[in-house]
Amino acid sequence: MSSSPKNYWIRNPNFLENQEDAILISDNKGKLLDSNSQAKELGLVPEKNDLKHSSWYPELSKADSKDHTHLTLHLSSGKRRFICRTIPILVDEKEPAKAFYFRDITERSFSEAKAKRYETLFRRRENRIKELEIRDKLTGLFNREYMIESFQAELHRAERSGSTIGVVYLDIDGLKEINETFGNSGGDLLLKEMGRILLENSRRSDISSRIGSEKFLLLLPGAHKNIVLERAEKIKRLFLESSSNGSWGEVKINVSLGVAMYPEDGSTYDILMQKVQTGN
Repeated sequence: MSSSPKNYWIRNPNFLENQEDAILISDNKGKLLDSNSQAKELGLVPEKNDLKHSSWYPELSKADSKDHTHLTLHLSSGKRRFICRTIPILVDEKEPAKAFYFRDITERSFSEAKAKRYETLFRRRENRIKELEIRDKLTGLFNREYMIESFQAELHRAERSGSTIGVVYLDIDGLKEINETFGNSGGDLLLKEMGRILLENSRRSDISSRIGSEKFLLLLPGAHKNIVLERAEKIKRLFLESSSNGSWGEVKINVSLGVAMYPEDGSTYDILMQKVQTGN
């Protein structure tokens, strides 16, 4: 698009028709002097050749010739998106006027929006797949592999910052008997309940996981020992209260509990895991 303000157009219809963009030319009062077929096909040409009442005119009539204005218009041809320019010209080498250029980018915008939407969906799917890979399907907690990686990462972080990590280990006693007596569905109910209680009683920074059939681990980065102990006892109490409502017959359900603190009880994953599982 040329931006020369003088002798730009001398009523040459071939010039307008040879342009890729839709073009309308008006005098300084908004009266339409000329247009090309592209403008007519898009529905940009008003019936009475008066552009002042067009929705786009107030903005474009004041636009600088160097500006590129993005507009979305509802026309007879449908909803269209344009990049527009307003260029001052002289009509017949003497009368000041304006040429309004409309480059239709509707299809391009649609394609870009579609591509962006697909990219968003793809990323969501990727994130969903990744989430499934690190989550235990039954309880919704993190799985053992993710817990080990997270545990090591938290240890490195705590070592650098001089902070603490609380480690809580929970083992459901009686799950094997429940499975033998009531089937795996009975045991699954207990496991899901433990998962729910852990998720509902964890901070955003905590990491709760199922690390074995009936074994669970909760990391509390930065927590003080008294908070860790209180949290451990609360989770155990809530689980026992909940499981007492089940019809488990003579099967006794309990929770073995272990608590350890970094660095007080150890500085490595192996030592801390031994501490919480054996109490030694």
